[in-house]
Amino acid sequence: MEESITVLGINEEVLKQNHWENFLNFLKDHIGTFIEVFLIISVIIISMKLIEFLNKKIRENIIAKHENSARLLSFCPILTKVSKVIVLFIIAASVMQAHGYSMTSLIAGFGIMGMAVSFAAKESIANIFGSLAILYDKVFDLEDYVTIGVVEGTIIDINLRSTKIKTLDNSIITLPNNVVANSLITNISAIEKRRINEVIGITYDTPNEKIERAIEILKQIIRENDEVETNDTLVYLEKLNSSSIDIHLQAYVKYGDLVNYRRIKENVILEIIKRFRAENISFAFPSQSIYLNHEN
Repeated sequence: MEESITVLGINEEVLKQNHWENFLNFLKDHIGTFIEVFLIISVIIISMKLIEFLNKKIRENIIAKHENSARLLSFCPILTKVSKVIVLFIIAASVMQAHGYSMTSLIAGFGIMGMAVSFAAKESIANIFGSLAILYDKVFDLEDYVTIGVVEGTIIDINLRSTKIKTLDNSIITLPNNVVANSLITNISAIEKRRINEVIGITYDTPNEKIERAIEILKQIIRENDEVETNDTLVYLEKLNSSSIDIHLQAYVKYGDLVNYRRIKENVILEIIKRFRAENISFAFPSQSIYLNHEN
C-alpha cells in the first residue's frame, strides 16, 4: 500500500515536471510571436494615444483662435476616426507584408475602390474640405451679411455640404461649400467703417469766392459731425465736368452696419443742401447751351 502511494506521488511529480517543460518549450518556440504581438499592440496603443493627443491640441488651438468654434470643433471627431482607421490599415498591411502576404494586389484593389469612391463622391468630399476652409479661415459666420459671387444676403446656416443664404427678398439660396470656397466673398458685416464718396456739382456761373466757400462748407460739415471720422477726410476740386464744376467729398462713417451708414450719409447730404442754399450756391444739373446764328 505504501509503495502504491509512493509510485502515485512520483508519477504526479513527473507529470508536473513534464507540463512545465512543455510550457517552457512552447514559450521558447513562440517567443518571437509573443514579442511581435506585444509590439503590434504597443504600436496600436501608442498611435491611438498620439492621435488623441493631437486631437486635443488641435481643439485647444481652435478654441484659442476662434470665438465661434463650435462648428469647427464638430469636424474633430470625424477627422480623429478617419485618422485611426488609416493608421490601423497601415499597421495591418505592414504585419501581413512581414508574414509573406503579398499586399500589392490588396493595395491595388483598395486603390481602384478608392478611385471609384472618389469619383462618385468627389463633390461631397470637395464640399467637406470647402466647409473646413470656410470655418477655419473665418471667412464669415452665422448672421453675417455677405456677397458670394452674384449672391447677396445673410448667412443662416453652414453645414458639411452647403451654406444657406437669405436674400433681401426673403428667398433662401443654398450654395455648395466647394463653390463658396472658390468664389469671391465680401463679408460686409466685417466692415468696421464705411465710406461716404460723393461728387457735388455746382454751376459754372458760381463766383470764385463761392467755389472756395463751397469747399470750406463741406469740410465744416464733416468736422461738426461726431459720427464721421475727420482723419481720412478728403475734400477737393476734382474736375471741370461737361455741365458742372465737381467737388469731391470722401469721408468715413464710424459705424460698419448699413443702417447707421445710410442714416449718417443722409444727414450729411441734407446738411450740404441746407448750407449751399443758405449761401446761394447752386447745384448743377445736366444742361446744354445752344447758340443760333441768324443770317439776313
